[in-house]
Amino acid sequence: MRRTVPAMRLRTAAIVTAVAMVTTLVVQLNFDRYTDGCERDPEDDNSIVMFSGEDVNPGRRRHELINTWNAEHPRGPKVELVELVGGADHEYSQLLAAHQLGSCASDVLSLDVVWTPPFARAGLLEPFPKEQLKQQFDQRNFLHGPWRTGTGDDGEQYAIPFHSDAPLLYYRRDIVGNSPPRTWDELRGMSSPENLARLRARDAAGIVTQLADYEGLTVNGLEIAASGGGTIGKDPRQEKITIDAAAERALGQIIKDFESSVIHGESLNFRENDSVAAFAQGRALFLRNWPYTYHVLHADPMIKDRFGTAQLPDSNPSTPGPGILGGQNLAVSRNSVHKKEAREFIEWITRPRQQLRLFACGGYVPVRTEVYANPEQCSKIPGQQPQSEPEQTELSDAELTKFARILRTAISQAGTRPDVPNYPGFSRAFHRRLHNSIVQGAAVDRRNFADYLTACAGWRPPGKDCP
Repeated sequence: MRRTVPAMRLRTAAIVTAVAMVTTLVVQLNFDRYTDGCERDPEDDNSIVMFSGEDVNPGRRRHELINTWNAEHPRGPKVELVELVGGADHEYSQLLAAHQLGSCASDVLSLDVVWTPPFARAGLLEPFPKEQLKQQFDQRNFLHGPWRTGTGDDGEQYAIPFHSDAPLLYYRRDIVGNSPPRTWDELRGMSSPENLARLRARDAAGIVTQLADYEGLTVNGLEIAASGGGTIGKDPRQEKITIDAAAERALGQIIKDFESSVIHGESLNFRENDSVAAFAQGRALFLRNWPYTYHVLHADPMIKDRFGTAQLPDSNPSTPGPGILGGQNLAVSRNSVHKKEAREFIEWITRPRQQLRLFACGGYVPVRTEVYANPEQCSKIPGQQPQSEPEQTELSDAELTKFARILRTAISQAGTRPDVPNYPGFSRAFHRRLHNSIVQGAAVDRRNFADYLTACAGWRPPGKDCP
């Protein structure tokens, strides 16, 4: 007799109880299709489950694509999308705990690019067969940086890029003109009392960004350090984090920029959507944020004709500021009983046409070179109908082409976050210590900060002060 386990294919009933204690996946899935022992049931087990974080891009186009796949495959396999809510740390801990305990509830995992290496090293991902990579995933058609984030230490390809991300600078071109700042000093100069007065906001500032106590502050901090000519990263010879003097100076400058209203004070409480709203409300001349913001601002009639987009500032006026590479990879769970079907779905959803739909209609950053070569307006894509946004808010072919050039440069310049055994532990330590430093107005000491980050990065049991 077939014995089913609601919502999760788990090795034993005891594991179900354990997972229920450490993760909410059990209550988030709501269908009965799994057999104990992770064995495939050909009679009623005809769906692929994809786990991902919450889709915040305009129009929720990932859902739309999955509906298209399901319509094109009436006899299956169907794809079920499960969104894990609660933020990046919560998503990571749910996925990792479930898979370490033997869960086979998922077939396809949408992983942050920085999570792919630790998942691969832990043996939780199924590498793509070399023959399939050769026939269906031509590496030359993918951007180099995103592709490399799915390659393991052993040279195997554990994940395929789904969409990328790299931060951009948004600016009020109706106030500062069409020449955005190339350096932080130029940005500070443009944040003059005269320009701030033109915003007509009581709390006007130069730039608004994301400095709340979460992952966004880690990314901002790494970017600011790099744009100041500094380095925060893993020592290639030892298992420790190093911070150089230039990075220390750049992080210390954050406090000075708060005091002089270059950085908006509310940035200490802001995440991505908060900062977009503040910029759209005219409370800052500049905004550091991700590419999806372009579509959001373009759809806002109050600001759509008043803003421009550029690369982040740097210390050198001749080079763009180095952002931090983001994005998502698609991987096949080692415990999946639908590995072949999961790989077929990943091949389909990363095709140029699907990538174009995500870019033109939803603000995702494509990973396929073909999309950058020939972007096309959303409503012109065969079979594509705009959802909530009227046609006049769509980006034209010319606007998409211009935006694609900016994106490709940003991705090529972007650096990566440190590859450490426990990245979430490293990040929590980073943003917690830096946030406290900014609030207290006391710059971090690079040696103490580096020792603290090393203690929380996973090479050894975490220190007692690690969050």
